[in-house]
Amino acid sequence: MKYSCYAPIDDLSTGEIIFVKPKPNDIEEYVAIKCKNETYAITNTCAANALGRIPEGDYSYSDPATAKRALEILGKKLGVSGAQVALSILQNASFDITNEVTKIIKEFELEKSKVKIVGGGGGASVLAPFVAEQLQLQYDRADYAEVISSIGVASSMMQEQLEETVVNPNPEQISNLQKKIHNILIEKGSTPESISIDSVYIPEKSLLRVTAFGNVELDNRLTAKNIFDKDEAMQRALEISNIPKDKINLAFETDHYFVFAGKITTKKLMIKKTIQPVIVIDKYGREKLNLSDAKLIDGDISQITSGLNKSLSSDAHVSPQVYLLNELKLVDFSGLTSKSHIIDAIKKELGDLSNACVIVEAKK
Repeated sequence: MKYSCYAPIDDLSTGEIIFVKPKPNDIEEYVAIKCKNETYAITNTCAANALGRIPEGDYSYSDPATAKRALEILGKKLGVSGAQVALSILQNASFDITNEVTKIIKEFELEKSKVKIVGGGGGASVLAPFVAEQLQLQYDRADYAEVISSIGVASSMMQEQLEETVVNPNPEQISNLQKKIHNILIEKGSTPESISIDSVYIPEKSLLRVTAFGNVELDNRLTAKNIFDKDEAMQRALEISNIPKDKINLAFETDHYFVFAGKITTKKLMIKKTIQPVIVIDKYGREKLNLSDAKLIDGDISQITSGLNKSLSSDAHVSPQVYLLNELKLVDFSGLTSKSHIIDAIKKELGDLSNACVIVEAKK
């Protein structure tokens, strides 16, 4: 059925509410508007347009007068105004989403001022901004949002493969080819932390084959044409954190990330406390991690292992919320609660890398 908000308003004037089952095996009935020429569905999009929530020019936009007429027909059936029933539709449709977002914010102890909801799909301007408004969160609409759900998994997952003829490749040759394919996926829009790389050597062909998979960033307004230098990344960190410029510095850097650390001293009841906020920004200026207080451990695998042993045992205020930043990606180990498991997982991830950074979040 067509959406009632896109119906000819003259046809809607002949409409009455009916109950339908679009599929024979549907258990519940749905309301629809039966008009002289056609039967129309009442949808979330219709409700949002009736309330004037969709900006003109948006993919989901319809004439508000038409949407209001459709919701007035339903409202009359229920004994309430069209605006009341429209708001009720959006509240019910977004209930589970709102609960899930709230759950995530609580579970990961996120600061609401730093949480942003990004809308994708044809209805990106319908429920996503409504949820953001209810929870007082920031909202952005993804570029080309209307086609994201149609493209789906097929394009959200990217794959590349490179081959190189080489006899008995050494670790450096393998690493170079991995970096090359990693950069290709980054340039095509994959997020660094989503990329996984598999390498295989075929001795009978003297062939080294590297295959990589990655996921596309939904909020991709910042592209390879907007690569940030150190100064621009610093400015972005200052905007995100509100830390005074003289209290923040570039603590670590890779080809894809900048790590900034601040130093803030607070005084409460005559007791001074110094905390170190940490902000991780990728080379496109996107915020990837923002911690109010954390410890940085950088170096080779032995230095990182030694630092973790000290931090996770002797430093009582530090909990095992651990993130690893290597040359290629940011890895979250916060799901691991055992010190030995964290260290073993980081060792495996580091491999032969000579330099990386571990970020250990402090307890709040």
